[in-house]
Amino acid sequence: MTNNRMKVVVTDYDYPSLDLERKVLEEIDPEFVGAHCTTEEEVITAAKDADGILNQYAPITERVIKFLDRCKVISRYGVGVDNINVEAATERGIIVANVPDYCVDEVSTHAMALILACARKIPYLSTTVKNGNWDFTVGKPLFRSQGRVLGLFGLGRIAKAVVRKAKGFGFQIIAY
Repeated sequence: MTNNRMKVVVTDYDYPSLDLERKVLEEIDPEFVGAHCTTEEEVITAAKDADGILNQYAPITERVIKFLDRCKVISRYGVGVDNINVEAATERGIIVANVPDYCVDEVSTHAMALILACARKIPYLSTTVKNGNWDFTVGKPLFRSQGRVLGLFGLGRIAKAVVRKAKGFGFQIIAY
């Protein structure tokens, strides 16, 4: 008798647990394997008989894909799929998925915080205060954000979210 139970392999993860993944998949009750692969060989060993793969950073190369005889889907935690050979997967009939809106708000908020920190010279002024210099004039000139130009390279989801936030501070936006 053969085992018809699906197998899902998480090639690598840096989260404290895979409880959420297990919960999402409990309806199909797969054999569920969490691995910590960093090399092609480790991915092949862990995933060669997987029906589905969840992947964070581990390399899913053409060589790896040649060993994935049962695999139907590779899903990447995150936006980019640079570590997955999409062409090779497609040729084998394996669907490659990602999470295109992964952390867009979090990353754009952090980017906006860094922009404001630089605009207000917070890192520099923090260092001068820590060094015992309380002279506020060392930070001059300080500029208002209203009407200042913020230049962005690229205009993907994250940059568009930065634009929405920056406009709230009065920045004029240019993008390349």
